[in-house]
Amino acid sequence: MNNELFPDEVIEEDELDLLELVSADTNSTNQYLIFIGSDDEVYAINVSKVQELLVYKNLHMTHNPTQDSIIRATADIRDNMTTIINFDEWYGNKVLDNDAYELIILAAFGGYNLGIMIKSVEYIMNINLSNMQDNSANNPKTNFVAKIRLNGVERLCTIFDGDRMLLDVFPDTINTGVAHIETSTVEHKNKLILFADDSRLVRKMVVGLFNKLGFKSRAYDNGLELLEDLDNIEIEDIGLIVTDLEMPIMDGTTLMKKIQEAGIYSDINVLVHTNMSNDVMKKSLEEYGAVEVIRKIDLEKLSIAINKYYK
Repeated sequence: MNNELFPDEVIEEDELDLLELVSADTNSTNQYLIFIGSDDEVYAINVSKVQELLVYKNLHMTHNPTQDSIIRATADIRDNMTTIINFDEWYGNKVLDNDAYELIILAAFGGYNLGIMIKSVEYIMNINLSNMQDNSANNPKTNFVAKIRLNGVERLCTIFDGDRMLLDVFPDTINTGVAHIETSTVEHKNKLILFADDSRLVRKMVVGLFNKLGFKSRAYDNGLELLEDLDNIEIEDIGLIVTDLEMPIMDGTTLMKKIQEAGIYSDINVLVHTNMSNDVMKKSLEEYGAVEVIRKIDLEKLSIAINKYYK
């Protein structure tokens, strides 16, 4: 494993289960853990979603005998029952023998603990937003792709869609529907909710929630689209802004900074809807004007926050 955070330190494989990714406490939205799939292609996950790297052979697991499930096993990790899946199997790559998989990415996003079996890890590195391109139309399991330099060679790196992974792994427990959510009790709904998220799946779900609650909305693929559209909307016609953090072109943190710098939008509440926030990041988001951080796909909590902060 190569690690840009520890350039002078050699980390033995047996020590990986003790290695906590200190970068997971960063407030950066563009730091990624780079790993290799069975197809030898390069993939990435934002480090704010990663708690630890675990050595696969060191884990004690109860394997799932069900053939039609992508859940491979359950493991007791740090006193938490954790679902284990194989990344290659979920993504659609060739699945190798278990001996070929060295590591488990212990991820905690969306309020769920998930262990992701992978072949090997290469780096922790920054990927600039300017290098990212939306790839969701080509592959619904990806958010975007980016060009990176890996071991001196330019490679194409795929940032997979963690929201899609959560829905595929936990379809019965994640709140994906809006049928049980009651119409909002807010009396006046003539203002717009502006919503930015790069995931087509999440945009469809959340806009469906807005419609169910009776609010008018506009949805955007990234923060820049929302920011530029502000010039076309009267301030008094905006009731709430909801934004994701991890987006190409302009992320949610930058969007919030720009809105704050403008000064004229100080009366408009901003909700952050994300799976990548940690305690350090939440503090920074509050400084940039976030009134609340809601984990993704929890539509019930999001509806409560919308009713609370829409004005």
